[in-house]
Amino acid sequence: MKKVLIVNLRRFGDIYSSGHLINSIAKNKGWDISLVVYKEFEKVAQNLQGVSQVFTIDRQKVITLTKSDIFNNGYALEEFYKDIKEFNSLAWDTVVNFSNDRVSTHLTTLLNAKEKSGLTFSNIMRNNYNSDWDILLNDVVTEMDFSPIHFNDIHHNMLNIESNCNGLQLKTSANHNENAYKNISLLRQTDDGEERKVVGIQIVTSDISKNIPEETLVSVISQLQENSIVPMLLIAPTDSEREVANRINERFNGKLVSVESDFHALTSVVINLDAIVTPDTAIKHLADLVDTPCLEVSLGASPFLKQGSINEKSLILTRNIEDRTFKSNDESIEVVSSDITTSALLILGLKPFKDVTISEGYALYRPYKDALGTSYFAVKGNINKEIEAQRIASRMYLAMTLTDLDNDSFLEMILELKGDQFKRWLNNEKEAITNTTKDLLGTIRSLILMTENKSKTPAFIESLGNLIEHCSDVTITAIPTLFLRARLESLLSKDIADSIKDVEAQLYTMKTELLKVYAVLKSVEERSREHDATLAIENKNTARPSSINI
Repeated sequence: MKKVLIVNLRRFGDIYSSGHLINSIAKNKGWDISLVVYKEFEKVAQNLQGVSQVFTIDRQKVITLTKSDIFNNGYALEEFYKDIKEFNSLAWDTVVNFSNDRVSTHLTTLLNAKEKSGLTFSNIMRNNYNSDWDILLNDVVTEMDFSPIHFNDIHHNMLNIESNCNGLQLKTSANHNENAYKNISLLRQTDDGEERKVVGIQIVTSDISKNIPEETLVSVISQLQENSIVPMLLIAPTDSEREVANRINERFNGKLVSVESDFHALTSVVINLDAIVTPDTAIKHLADLVDTPCLEVSLGASPFLKQGSINEKSLILTRNIEDRTFKSNDESIEVVSSDITTSALLILGLKPFKDVTISEGYALYRPYKDALGTSYFAVKGNINKEIEAQRIASRMYLAMTLTDLDNDSFLEMILELKGDQFKRWLNNEKEAITNTTKDLLGTIRSLILMTENKSKTPAFIESLGNLIEHCSDVTITAIPTLFLRARLESLLSKDIADSIKDVEAQLYTMKTELLKVYAVLKSVEERSREHDATLAIENKNTARPSSINI
């Protein structure tokens, strides 16, 4: 049996998020899967189905030793090596750098494996990519304001694993399941024998920028109760979260139900809820793994386009994405409680979609599946169609460049955005591809001149700099330019002649990729014309008077 080690040195949410990949590997391949996490997140890792062994690194101990005035850093390094010795001494078939940070990249590079997935380092500390999917994860979507692809789908493609969401993806306790089912069933019952919906509300996150304001939460709870829905506060067993829950509960005369549990017991609670209302927290990822729909209220640093809920029954409420930086200092129009309540009612099937409106400055997105995996389509609010068309067209480009997937579904989604903004987007994209192509051809020409005359080197460097500036474009052409930059930065050639050949090869690779951008825009434009022609014929036929028999 193939032995796989997944290195995930991030927090609770990312560990839960890796459960999708673990489930797909276990169900599709049946491989033996182990996981490396930091010690403080060990209990969450042990909850994941399909993991045979969890290895830990005690980073708090290592950090404490490095800060100590008594011990030198060599002692901290020795303790670190003790932690990794158990799994470092094993031979792995595949090691996956899931968290893709500096420590996990060093560790993945160090480990003994037949093959490695994700970023590693070369002997001279250059980035070493095992596939274009690695570049996409590390150097492309991280630089894009509006990511066209979900991290979960990139990880699946890095391993060439088809997504599989079948089966329970978290371990649960039979005792916890029984108690949660009984207690939540009691909450559902009304005096007249009717059943009410029960909605869990996560009230605090680890990042204050993501938090739903406390007064807003109080209003949401009141509105849910007015709609005969039972709100349940979900908190971690910490003094700070208890304090917030107690403050909120005091506003309701202590009658709210509050559940305090660790992540293992919380799984049983979430399975039995009708829905979750949460900011960007680990509970969102937990809910995805047990197929409980959630309303993700995406605020501050929450990057929902890259790591949002993937459940098609969920919804994401966000400030208009063109107004967001997706960083902690993101200035936000305060979220309106009625938008949260209305969105929750939509998820529960208690409000018709046609009757829903969202406040100015906010939009509602729904996850959907296409040939490339999970994406998000704006379903309510004042939508910037230029950004939405660019995101979907970028997905079409990635599918065309990195896979052999059919593109029709992307075209249909783009055409739903037709209008003045759509036309402006298409014109901007055509202008961008023209300018980028000119700069690319100029760079290739400068490179050829430089090989003939070394005095032309400054001109080549200037041309290359002008080309690389397209990395910051908010157009499809940014993607092949970002790929070019990453490939150039990872070149290992020491000989100047080999370096020139490598650079030339990468420039011609970009030329091929720009032709695919042209192909995407041509397909969109042609289908748009067909769409307009069909509508014109239908309108003409509709307007034609019917014949009259005399």
